[in-house]
Amino acid sequence: MILGYERQIRYLDATLRRGRLAHAYLFYGPDAAGGLAVAKAVAKALVCQARQSPGSIAEAGDECRDCRLVEGNIHPDAAFLDVSHPLAAAEEDRREVSIDDIRELKRRFSLAVSGGRWRIAILNQADRMSSKAADAFLKLLEEPGERTLFLLTASSREILPPTIISRVVPIGFESVSGAEQSPEDKELLLSLAAARSGGIPALLALAENLAGNPPRRSRALRMLAWELRAELHRAENQFLRLAAARRIRRMLDIAHLMETVNVNPRLAMDVLLLETKASLV
Repeated sequence: MILGYERQIRYLDATLRRGRLAHAYLFYGPDAAGGLAVAKAVAKALVCQARQSPGSIAEAGDECRDCRLVEGNIHPDAAFLDVSHPLAAAEEDRREVSIDDIRELKRRFSLAVSGGRWRIAILNQADRMSSKAADAFLKLLEEPGERTLFLLTASSREILPPTIISRVVPIGFESVSGAEQSPEDKELLLSLAAARSGGIPALLALAENLAGNPPRRSRALRMLAWELRAELHRAENQFLRLAAARRIRRMLDIAHLMETVNVNPRLAMDVLLLETKASLV
């Protein structure tokens, strides 16, 4: 069961019940995990053979084989793609979704399906597509086919090409408001503010604390992503917007390395907090 994001789930539930799903959605915002969880829940609601008809997205679980396969990113009718999960053979330590992945996705979608089943693609980290991959993916969006659904996630829709944004339904996954924040989040937010005002020694002390506490570190990364995205929105010209987008990409690269590669989390957090301080001061 998904907790939170009731507004987004109510909207998707309503469109699902009415049979009015669009062919492509973009779940964007600093809470990438929340957007991905909802994307998988939508896929489960459509492919689950244990239900006579799609149920509430919020109730999606892992009770049946189809739902477990979606959760594991291996369902034959729900392709999953991101930097760490290529569809085509890829070199190690890659940093973007390649055009070969999109070509493989197109090949899979060209195969016939039976029984009126849905064909779904979950493109996580859509803002990490190469320019050639984005061009190839655009052609897929332009000719989606029946009972075909694309679910994209990204840290910010502004980073994606306008041609793709214009062909998807964007749904924001913002950070929770101050009134909805947990006591732990409020305390962490105060710690981040105090560390910035305290200078480099305070930042390095906080980095050490976060490096040894993965759940707290994840919450801090979410908050920093929100602040950088707010900076992107405040940018007054294209030059400043591109600079802000590069800072978001840099932060995502560091966060991705901490999750997937055996790097020193203390060193990574040192770099991330110092660079973020420089950009937000």
